[in-house]
Amino acid sequence: MKTPIWEPSPGHLVAWLLANTTAKPIDLWTITLQDGTILRYSGTDVAVTVNGDTWALGPKFRRTRTTQRMGVSVDTMAVTVVATDANTLNGVPILRAIAQDAFRGARVAVMWCFLDAANEPQGVVGGFSGKAGDVPSASRYQVNFNVRSWASLLDVMVPGDVYQPGCRNRLFDGRCTLSEAAYTVAGTVASATSDRREITSTSAAVIAKPTGWAVLGTLQFTSGANAGNSRPVRIHTSISGTATVQAIYPFPLPIAAGNTFQLIAGCDKTKATCTTKFSNLAHFRGETFIPPPESIA
Repeated sequence: MKTPIWEPSPGHLVAWLLANTTAKPIDLWTITLQDGTILRYSGTDVAVTVNGDTWALGPKFRRTRTTQRMGVSVDTMAVTVVATDANTLNGVPILRAIAQDAFRGARVAVMWCFLDAANEPQGVVGGFSGKAGDVPSASRYQVNFNVRSWASLLDVMVPGDVYQPGCRNRLFDGRCTLSEAAYTVAGTVASATSDRREITSTSAAVIAKPTGWAVLGTLQFTSGANAGNSRPVRIHTSISGTATVQAIYPFPLPIAAGNTFQLIAGCDKTKATCTTKFSNLAHFRGETFIPPPESIA
């Protein structure tokens, strides 16, 4: 048996389980969103309080079984959430919020709690944890999403370098050496489209940047319903004192005028951009003279 994360006293859970051999655990769900919000939901029909934290009643979670084995392997847990419009997240029905990627990138942990006949916890052991990803299906009454174990972070290419015309650095990483703060501007939303993708702003720092400055960069909200959420930028224009920024895909919740945001410059990994936009040619890591692929007809 796993070492308990919590029990009333050392050795209590094992002794209790030996005396209650038919006891079954319930799931305690802890979901930490990208903005730091922590959601705790009980997997049974009563709220459960353990060590000062309460897992409340709310949407119901169902999951597939998970496996644990020696070695390094990636396990995926499929989760189904069933809820009504009374279950909300930031004022939006939670099923709609999840379908709109409110859980994407969230840290999801499932712990197993043993309750006695009076619904008092007798011990908690660790279960499964990982990172929430895609939403393969959604309906009016339930939403499905997947959680991959943390071992998925090891799923990287080895060796890491491939000869290519574009720069191999990630913008603002240690090899790029540029400061993200130096290429970040703050602004306020003047208006937003209903599809939650496009905003306009008249903030001086934002309109001072030329058209295309933020393309392939990041739009991140610092206030409002989407605080802490970010999206890559598809279109950025600055014309006649108004900047327009369009994200590649929608934000999870509606955007309101007055919401504040940060706009971070983007890079297309070309030598020209590294030279003219960032003056950082000394750290460019691409091979621009690789012959293009050719075929003989």
